[in-house]
Amino acid sequence: MSDTHEAHRAKPLSWVMVAVITIGTIVGTFGVCLASWPISIIGAAVVVLGAVIALATGIMEDVDESASRDLWPIGGRDRREIA
Repeated sequence: MSDTHEAHRAKPLSWVMVAVITIGTIVGTFGVCLASWPISIIGAAVVVLGAVIALATGIMEDVDESASRDLWPIGGRDRREIA
């Protein structure tokens, strides 16, 4: 495999949790637009529940901070690299 594909190490469960949180946000937004408290609360509950499950399953461990994927527009993230 090439280096670009190896950098994407996200677990499928992480993407499912991102989708759940996104759906909860959309539902909550519709609830606000419709001025419906029950729909807004359901959307917020889905977001919170999704975030808790995502953190419990290690979604933040999928982050790749290798120097080969440094996307900062000006130099590296480490100040020593800029100087």
